[in-house]
Amino acid sequence: MTARTARWGTPLLAFSALTVAAVGVLAVGIGPVPPTIAMRIVLPSLALVLGALVLSAGHVSYPRVQNLRVYLAGYSVGIQGIVYALVRGFDTFFIDSVPIAPAGYAQLMLVFGLLGPYAYSLLPAFPTYRATRVTTRLLVGLQIAFLAVVRFMPASFGRLSVLVPDELISIPIVVVATLTVAIIVINALLPTQSFFLRGAFSGLALLAGGAWILPSLLGELGYHVSDDLIHILYAGLAPLFLSVSILFHILARMDHRVAYDPLLHVYNREYSNRILAEQTHISTKPPLAIMMIDIDHFKQVNDTHGHQAGDRVLFSIAQTIQKIVVPEGVVCRYGGEELIVFFAGRTGRDIIPLAKRLCATIEATDTTWKRQRIGVTVSIGLSDRKIARQPLGHVLQAADKALYIAKENGRNQVRFVRLKDPRKVAR
Repeated sequence: MTARTARWGTPLLAFSALTVAAVGVLAVGIGPVPPTIAMRIVLPSLALVLGALVLSAGHVSYPRVQNLRVYLAGYSVGIQGIVYALVRGFDTFFIDSVPIAPAGYAQLMLVFGLLGPYAYSLLPAFPTYRATRVTTRLLVGLQIAFLAVVRFMPASFGRLSVLVPDELISIPIVVVATLTVAIIVINALLPTQSFFLRGAFSGLALLAGGAWILPSLLGELGYHVSDDLIHILYAGLAPLFLSVSILFHILARMDHRVAYDPLLHVYNREYSNRILAEQTHISTKPPLAIMMIDIDHFKQVNDTHGHQAGDRVLFSIAQTIQKIVVPEGVVCRYGGEELIVFFAGRTGRDIIPLAKRLCATIEATDTTWKRQRIGVTVSIGLSDRKIARQPLGHVLQAADKALYIAKENGRNQVRFVRLKDPRKVAR
């Protein structure tokens, strides 16, 4: 297990699926003729407000998470809601002054809603601020221009009607379903270090695809519903869903920063203390083993090569440990050049072979720094918890004692101290 970046966002994807189902139930309950006041004022106003809300959320997120994907998604989804509310939701107020929107205009909005998650998922997350602003302005500007031109020049876009499915099994429906499933699969295959964004972007695509397919699906089932109701609901629900997702993302990032060591890319001392206090999601019921690792003669590395070289060595060792012990162990920086690893469900005897392999791997691995190769070794102390009434603090003390014995007996070795008898030591 690495630092808690592996939050894919499954709850958000499930929530979006439930939202699509709820929209379908609501549309069936209301029927083909929704209340006029709701369609002319209430729902367009909500879409307008929620669009402005998520646009603001995307904008203010940047100083906190500095993520192009969040910034762009907030602007893009917000603009979809705002533009659709203004030029389609409120169009009965100016129907005499502008032409009627072309058939397929709502589906055009859903095209952006469906293709947008591909951009949010595949664009680099952390370019420069200048690149973030330029990319966002370009993509969102094109979206606004296209939606506006199509709305006010409908005669030039008569072919948009091909986007309107005439039955459930049709080319538009098949394409939409394929694109929806594809973005979920893509996000499932991409690295999960996203703090809920993978599930959020998949959920956005599911909302757009669901709004596109629902009228045909419900019609096939014998229910007559209002397409306009489903589309204006989407224009409000997509910004609301993304606003909640951005909040989840920011909170997860904040929690991550509290528990994460930015130099070594592992958990920090604070998080290891939370494990020892049994205040995390990690199972600490017996058996549980604790491994203490200390880099031998690390002060000499700093004195000889400088502190930057020392930091590089620390990072290299931490990443080597992670590659070997994950997913069985949880790696934390305990202090200075000392690391601690927790093994839920394992005894000390179980992990002695792994600890020896770790020692041998680190001894055989050099860190390159300014054309110099720096080699180090580590000493490892082990202990374990066999019964629940043994405090984890005592297990930590026994592992620390084992580490002390390993260093006193020549370093670059593994020692195990059994908690019930700290004087009994075995290789």
